[in-house]
Amino acid sequence: MKYVLLALFLALLYSCNNESAKEYRYYEGPIQGTTFHITYEWNKDLAPQIDSLLETFNKSLSNYDPKSNISLLNTNQTDELDELTQTMIEASLYVYKKTDGAFDITVAPIVNAWGFGWIKGQSSELPDSARIDSLLIYVGMDKVHVENSNLIKQNPNTSIITNAVAQGLSVDYVADYFFKLGLKNFLVEIGGEIYCFGENNRGEPWRIGIDKPIEGSDESNRENQIIINLSGKAIATSGNYRKFVENGKDKYGHSIDPRTGYPANNCLLSVSVISDNCMQSDAFATGFMVCGLDKSLEIAEEIPELEAYFIYIDENEQVKAISTSGFDDCISE
Repeated sequence: MKYVLLALFLALLYSCNNESAKEYRYYEGPIQGTTFHITYEWNKDLAPQIDSLLETFNKSLSNYDPKSNISLLNTNQTDELDELTQTMIEASLYVYKKTDGAFDITVAPIVNAWGFGWIKGQSSELPDSARIDSLLIYVGMDKVHVENSNLIKQNPNTSIITNAVAQGLSVDYVADYFFKLGLKNFLVEIGGEIYCFGENNRGEPWRIGIDKPIEGSDESNRENQIIINLSGKAIATSGNYRKFVENGKDKYGHSIDPRTGYPANNCLLSVSVISDNCMQSDAFATGFMVCGLDKSLEIAEEIPELEAYFIYIDENEQVKAISTSGFDDCISE
């Protein structure tokens, strides 16, 4: 699964003055091999409903559940798409085209071969060129299409990995439920992917931290690169410095280029993408890590609803950051 690099500034406020005062609730737990943290203003506890939503989501898009819709599609036990899976595939096709194939959910066999997927290789050795070439023939979103809510595959060995988009979609799934209920203030974070709306308990926009790309950092020692204010938007971050495999002195990040079958080799350390929905932010963040800095900046500037923040290594081996023209408006002073 993809590691993401966001730190949250979450606060809870329980009123003791009167019954009409705002009450912010907080709920967290494990999901999709990671965790979720949800803060919302509502007069009722929504934990049971949230659990039900996430369970439904897993039954649709979890690669780790052999009975999920995506697993049944991958093993050719069905070609019928449920609503969530079809949404995911159609949204992924859009990003696939925009990134010239740098984002591709059919990269599953390659990701598994490198040890970053749900199927671990039987050998500790990294895949050689012959192995990669033998798998690349199954990769490419041009090899699948949706027809009458059915997935048509040119080759039965083509399979789909959801980790670069499912967490973002799960955030949107919960957020959409909150909107239907009429919630005005909430933050949904799953695996570091975030959508927030309204304001926090202090009456301010939600504050989100983007991590410094420090190798070996975790929840206990992470540091913020910047803090942004966000409301009515989603943000997702992708990076290579926390999840990689080693071969002697060489390190290979988990951002696999679907066009070559090898880990992307460029100057990027992490990419954070803001957009109107978290599924799109999630997918573009992954695709940009493969595209590289210059191409990603070009794509992001061409899509009005996207803003992006890039942390990279320059030609002097210095850590630098650059963003799209509108991203600076979100940075907290």
